[in-house]
Amino acid sequence: MNEVLKGIDWNQFISTVWTVVLLPIITYVGVQINDYAKIKKIDKYTDILYRNVSDAVRDVYETVVKDIKGTDEWTYEKQEEVKNLAKAKAISALSTSVYQGLKAANSDFDEYLDSLIGTALYEMKEGYVTLR
Repeated sequence: MNEVLKGIDWNQFISTVWTVVLLPIITYVGVQINDYAKIKKIDKYTDILYRNVSDAVRDVYETVVKDIKGTDEWTYEKQEEVKNLAKAKAISALSTSVYQGLKAANSDFDEYLDSLIGTALYEMKEGYVTLR
């Protein structure tokens, strides 16, 4: 056994173990940590976006919709205009880095934003969110 241990090139052995075993494991763990951090950052950005959308929907309701809803002025075109105004307000309240991060994470960002506006409207109508 002593002859076997003396015959081993320890530098080569350590280098092989590092290359074959430890480096792939460390790389894998690093990638998993990086992916987790990205997911957490996007989750935080999503929360920020939803707060902005809720605030924009309440603001647009109070300033525009409340006075014309139920009248002849409340047309489909006006509803689209109001929705686009809420979208613009929500996006303008985001920082550039948050907006770019969300846009990169969601290839259908506009549809996602539309769904958030629908959710905020539903919550407002159902009384989950009180008007300020």
